[in-house]
Amino acid sequence: MGRRAAAVVIVGLVLTGCGTSASERADTSSEAHRLWSARSPYVGDNSRVVALVREVGPAPEGSYRIELQTDRPPYAMTVALARLDKPFDDTDFGGSATLLLGLVATLDKVSVTSGAHAYRLTAAGASRHLGYDVKELGRDQATLRAYLDSTRD
Repeated sequence: MGRRAAAVVIVGLVLTGCGTSASERADTSSEAHRLWSARSPYVGDNSRVVALVREVGPAPEGSYRIELQTDRPPYAMTVALARLDKPFDDTDFGGSATLLLGLVATLDKVSVTSGAHAYRLTAAGASRHLGYDVKELGRDQATLRAYLDSTRD
């Protein structure tokens, strides 16, 4: 496979909505625990990264392929979607991309693609948006929990 490692996974995803009910808020702690347990120190740890993508769910029900760019920095991940339930431009990939950037310590860039459409987010861009280093999501569980709470508001 050379200096480039790729993990290909075809998986159907089903995501739950992000409401603000009491039961969903109670689930934030268990979601934070699951994501904390799934985080990875390296982009090149294919099995952990693939499992984390499944947890984060960058797309509604559909299938995808994951490609990891691990030969040299900046390290990147592309999630190529085979199909979507709604138009690409109406889908918010920011939360999933932010979580991936925060929970994979060496990940610098996430791209989500579908045909000619592409969404890209870098660690620097996510950090600017958050107002703090996105990598804190993978270094401090309380920060991860607070981020998850903020996405439910």
